[in-house]
Amino acid sequence: MTTKSVFKTIHLFLLGIMVLTIPYYIAPSFLLLLSILLFLITLYTSNIKIQSLLKEKTFLFLFLFLIMTYLSALWSPAEHIFEGNFKVNIMGYLNTFFLMPAIYFSNLSKEKIKILFYLTAISPVIYIITYYTNFFGLSHIISIHYDPLNGNKHLYVDLFANLFIAFSGIFLYIKLFSYFFKQEFKKMFFFLILFGIVTVSIVIYEPSSSRLITLSYGLTLIYITLYNISSKAKIFTLLGSLLLMIFLISTSEGFKKGIHEVEDTYTQQKFEGSWGHRLKLAQYGLQMFTEHPFIGRGTTDIIDKMRENKKNNPEDFHDGTVHFHNQHILILVQVGILGYLLFLIFIYYTYKLKTKNLELNLYKNSIIIMYMILMIGEHYLQWTHTVTFFILIIALFILYIKQETLETSQ
Repeated sequence: MTTKSVFKTIHLFLLGIMVLTIPYYIAPSFLLLLSILLFLITLYTSNIKIQSLLKEKTFLFLFLFLIMTYLSALWSPAEHIFEGNFKVNIMGYLNTFFLMPAIYFSNLSKEKIKILFYLTAISPVIYIITYYTNFFGLSHIISIHYDPLNGNKHLYVDLFANLFIAFSGIFLYIKLFSYFFKQEFKKMFFFLILFGIVTVSIVIYEPSSSRLITLSYGLTLIYITLYNISSKAKIFTLLGSLLLMIFLISTSEGFKKGIHEVEDTYTQQKFEGSWGHRLKLAQYGLQMFTEHPFIGRGTTDIIDKMRENKKNNPEDFHDGTVHFHNQHILILVQVGILGYLLFLIFIYYTYKLKTKNLELNLYKNSIIIMYMILMIGEHYLQWTHTVTFFILIIALFILYIKQETLETSQ
C-alpha cells in the first residue's frame, strides 16, 4: 500500500468522524481542524485546480456570496469593522473554504459517498436513545433549561439534536419509498419501523421539542410523498396531508400558544412569547434593511445596533436575545438585495443539480427545503455545525455527479 493510499483511507475516516460528530455540538474549532486536515490530505493526494471548482456554478455563487459577506465589513458604519457579527460569520463560514475542495478533489468512489450519506442517518442515534430514556424517566441527560442572560446554551444542543434527527427521518422516509417501489417489502417494513421510531423521538420529549423543526419536517415529508406518487394522487394526498397538519397544529398546545402570540402581535401590539418576540425582531431587521437596501450595512454592527434599540425600547424585547431569528432578513441586512440574490442563485443551482441516484436527489433537495424553511425562524446557515453539515452534503453530492460523469465517459 502506497503512502497516498494510506492518506486516502485517513481522509475517509476523518470524513466519517465529521459526519458522526456534527450533531453533538463539539467545539467549532474541532470541525475547523477536521476541515483543514481533510484539505491538506487532498492537497497531497490529489491534483487541486481551483478553476475546476469554480466551473461548478453552485460553488461559484456560494463563494461570491461568502466573499461579499466578508467584504461587507469594509462598508459597515461600525467604528471597528472586524468585531461583532463579523467574527461570527468568519467562524460560521470558514470551514467552507477548506471543506469544499477537500471533498470535491478527493476522488471518493460512489459507494463510499453513499456510505457517508447513510452515516448522516445514523449520527443522531445517541440523541434518539436519550429522548426515549428521558421520556420514560430512565434518564435526564440533556438539559433543556435555557437562560440567555446567563449564557446557558443547552437549548441550542437540543435544537441541533432535533434538526439532525429530522434529517435522519428524511433519509429513512426516502429509503422506505425506494424499497416499496422495488417491492422489497421486508426492507420497507424495517425502514418504516426505523422511520417511526425516529419521527416520534422528535416530539416525544416535549421540553426539547421545536415547533419550527417539527413544522418544517412535516412539510418536507409532504414534499417527499408528492415526489414519489402518481400525478392523479397528488391533489388528494396534498389535501389530506394539509388537513392532517392543520388538525395536529390545532390540537397542539405549543402551536396554539404560538398562534395566539401572532394574533396578539397584530391585534394588541403585544410582542410576547417566542413567536411574538421574533416578529418584533423581524420588524427591526426589515427597518434596518431599508436603510441600506442594495449592498447592506455589513456584518459588523448589527448586534450593537439591536442592543441600542433594546436600550431605547426595552418593552419590545422580552428575553436576552437581540438577533433577528430570521436569517433571510439577516442576509438582507448584511449584504442587501445583491448579496441575497447571490445566495438565492446558489440555492437555485444547488437544487437543480441531478444525479442518476434518485434517492440522493431527493435527500439533497429535502435538506435544502428544510433549511430554507428553518431560516425563517433561526440562523441555521450561520452556526458552524449546521453550515458544515449543509456544505458537506452539497460537496458530497457534486462529487457523486462528478464520479458518475467519469464513469459515463469511460
